[in-house]
Amino acid sequence: MDFNAEALLHKAGICIEDERFADALELFDTILDHDAHNAEALINKGAILQNQGRLSQAISCYDTVLDADSNNFDALLNKGAALHASEKYVDAISCYDAILNSGKNSPLTLLYKGLVLGELGDFENAIKHFDDALHLDSGLEIARISKEMAQKLLDCHQDT
Repeated sequence: MDFNAEALLHKAGICIEDERFADALELFDTILDHDAHNAEALINKGAILQNQGRLSQAISCYDTVLDADSNNFDALLNKGAALHASEKYVDAISCYDAILNSGKNSPLTLLYKGLVLGELGDFENAIKHFDDALHLDSGLEIARISKEMAQKLLDCHQDT
């Protein structure tokens, strides 16, 4: 990455901190005009688009990164989240499994996979993933809350 791209990435980071997302997107596009495969610019642009609900555009950014590096952790994690938001649960799980199969048992990956499994009604496996996430990061409050909710849902389904 040349100095100019680094400087633009830094400026874009400041824009994001200041919640000037349109300015950040413009800076990422400037970088991508010169280097269409700049992973950092693509992932950050995708994250902004994803937060704006522009899921297919975000997924396209992540796919561009994954075409060059199929094991890019951030692109896989973010793509999985975007697919989950798009209700493409099986595809989201594929992204999370790619991370987990690469040996990266990150708490977020386990949490996100658990959330998708919960969406699919597989509460037992969801709880397992929440437990695994909590084992790696006991302070991950959302995993604890999600586990409790999944357990309640599982209990309700077993009572019927």
